[in-house]
Amino acid sequence: METIKTILDALLQRRKLDSRLKGFRAFDIWGEAVGTRISRHTQPRGFRDHTLWVTVDSSIWMHQLTFLEGQLKEKINQMMGSPLVEKIRFQIGEINSPSPETSGKASLPVWQEVEVDEAMEDEIEKEVSILKDEELKTSLKSLFRKNVQFLNYKARE
Repeated sequence: METIKTILDALLQRRKLDSRLKGFRAFDIWGEAVGTRISRHTQPRGFRDHTLWVTVDSSIWMHQLTFLEGQLKEKINQMMGSPLVEKIRFQIGEINSPSPETSGKASLPVWQEVEVDEAMEDEIEKEVSILKDEELKTSLKSLFRKNVQFLNYKARE
């Protein structure tokens, strides 16, 4: 009998999501890795080909962060447990800051607001239907859904 890890690894590799999804973990740890001061002026926007793309709210911050890239990269990789981020690229743009009523909560990245069509929802459901563990099934569906949202967002850019 196969372990859940084996099934999950095979499923992620088959959909070519394994290393890419691991890289998106940088989004979750960004605030902790860079600290409050930097995170107020930055927001991770994408991860592709081992490059983390980060939006910065001003040229001054972008200039400063360019000098800190090595340290930030090292801290992120250390927290992720593997050297997935090889480069960090900064670009000036608008930062989605939390509204006063949600200031205790992290704001959603723009790509997570993209709708997933019913056909893709059915495809995701089909992919996870072999799993017996409902908690794992729910988590994996969420992970696949986020990947589709991000890819749809990038296709529209």
